[in-house]
Amino acid sequence: MEQLKHLYRAIRNKYYFFKRYRYIRELRKELPENISIISSNCFAGRIMQDLKMQYNSPTLGLYIMYPDYIEFLSNLEYYLKEAKIEFVKHSKYTLGDYRRNKAKHWYPIGLLGGRVEIHFLHYHTEEEAASKWYRRASRVNFDKLLVIGMEQNRCDIDDIYAFEKLPIENKIMFSSKKLPPLESNVFISRYAQMEKVGDPYRDGHVFYKYLVNKLKRLKTS
Repeated sequence: MEQLKHLYRAIRNKYYFFKRYRYIRELRKELPENISIISSNCFAGRIMQDLKMQYNSPTLGLYIMYPDYIEFLSNLEYYLKEAKIEFVKHSKYTLGDYRRNKAKHWYPIGLLGGRVEIHFLHYHTEEEAASKWYRRASRVNFDKLLVIGMEQNRCDIDDIYAFEKLPIENKIMFSSKKLPPLESNVFISRYAQMEKVGDPYRDGHVFYKYLVNKLKRLKTS
């Protein structure tokens, strides 16, 4: 049974990679090698793996609820350079505890700087989570930074507007809403009826397509 599960996962991963493959070369052209990518979920890690980049961002294998992500981005240098992680037994969100209870394995939840809750989804111990967070946070290149948001994890329209107001030059918010006045907002029509965007792993090719187009526009603006 375990062998069948591994085989299924391997086939699934190759299938998803094949769907992303056509955009990877284009994405590599638009992103410098030493850029740091911050995201509210595993999407930054997906990009770095596909482009074989160094992990110079700590937001890999985890997710952050809104408005914690907005708080994190509002004082990014403090949270990446100075703030410490304290691990907690329970999420401050009912949804957070529900998800961990339903997960395939227990994972740590940390409170960064006493305020920003981080769900270390793909980690198994607090020691692993803290060690990788601090090491990767120390590599962040603040001179070449791309910040990505997604309408997920309790992100509402107020969070989308708050994201737009952040004093960060290169930022992109993927959403299910057409909000023309917001420069950072990228409307993905296929999610318009869902009121949130889809899974960035399964639908990675969709996000890559929109990301490449947005990065090209940012270059010429």
